[in-house]
Amino acid sequence: MITVLFGGSRPQGNTAQITKYALRDHEYNWIDVTTYQLNPVRDYRHDKEQINSYEDDYQLLIDQLLASDTVIFASPVYWYSISASLKAFIDRWSETLMDDRYKDFKQQMADKDFRLILVGGDCPKIKAKPCITQMKYTLNFLGATLHGYIIGTAERPGDIMNDTYALERADEWNETIKS
Repeated sequence: MITVLFGGSRPQGNTAQITKYALRDHEYNWIDVTTYQLNPVRDYRHDKEQINSYEDDYQLLIDQLLASDTVIFASPVYWYSISASLKAFIDRWSETLMDDRYKDFKQQMADKDFRLILVGGDCPKIKAKPCITQMKYTLNFLGATLHGYIIGTAERPGDIMNDTYALERADEWNETIKS
């Protein structure tokens, strides 16, 4: 199963367009993380408290991610990073590492095909590089790998469909990604 974790502020914007284009021949689970309630991360690393419940939508989202074979993070580039909503979801992985119900979390994550789609308007093929590095380090910490990324350039609505480089990469993904 393919799951898209979408972190854009425009559900029909350029990031959504290129992501849907890349997956046009596949079935996938689309999760718009901006529509879910995610509380701030609880850091109990140095306390005796345990993580064993969530009072927001996090567990629903992490369980869907863990049920997936391929996970695609899709985000506009905001201030040289992924969106705050997507980052808030990833920050919560720290809690999952401390939750006894997810003892094999790292192994489950290591087995996933992680990919990243980024779209920006101000030289994103250069300025999105810190974001790619951030995602690589994040996944490497869990023993996982970022297997590919697409960086698209778009200023105005619909511009992404004029980015031939991003469209070519999306065509490659459409042919090679496993459903």
